[in-house]
Amino acid sequence: MKKPIIGVTALFDDEKESIWMLPSYLNAIIEAGGIPVILPLIDSNEDIKNLVNRFDGFLLTGGQDINPEIYKEEKADYCGDINDERDTMEIILLGELLKANKPILAICRGFQLLNSYLGGKLYQDISIEKNNGEASIHWQEKPYNKPIHNVRVNKDSLLFKIVKKEELMVNSIHHQAVKVIAPKADEAAITKDNIIESIYLKDKNFVLGIQWHPELLYKDYYEQSEIFKNFINSCK
Repeated sequence: MKKPIIGVTALFDDEKESIWMLPSYLNAIIEAGGIPVILPLIDSNEDIKNLVNRFDGFLLTGGQDINPEIYKEEKADYCGDINDERDTMEIILLGELLKANKPILAICRGFQLLNSYLGGKLYQDISIEKNNGEASIHWQEKPYNKPIHNVRVNKDSLLFKIVKKEELMVNSIHHQAVKVIAPKADEAAITKDNIIESIYLKDKNFVLGIQWHPELLYKDYYEQSEIFKNFINSCK
């Protein structure tokens, strides 16, 4: 059987001015039955549309903060580093992917960009904008392959169809989060402190956004590996 080829958005090192990749993203795709290919950082609509047509599915990875201009806010001092090149490329990519109804798995930054692109908003920093300066449960120290809090899964969601559980334990490495869910999206998972951790699109083949990092958990937690297996199966 032909294995689906998955485009993976590249991470970018601002200091070294280089693209790079964490092997966990690639390994999770390989073990689920796909072939990952790291995408270039380009801004040509025609070239990006060509990429969309050539690949079977796309994984949007983590990385820098989203430029608040995308969700119509000014950048606060406590917003982290942004990368306009990534934002530009991935916004064009998302538009083409949604038009083509290609499967999308969006993780961490990718999840936040998906929500922002669709008209949602973000907390530029959870502890400042939501917790009044108090630390949140959403940033953990190493090891990152150990869950630290749970999420409640919506029983009507794509995520529940995949994991078949009403609660999941997840890891957490983010200081930003979804504040307002996009009008076209539906909630798939939420935390006890009311941070939305997953969204999906009902009218698409497979569009799932996840705030945590299943690529760091899939080896030890069956339901996290199911996320990748279902994503790859949707790409066949």
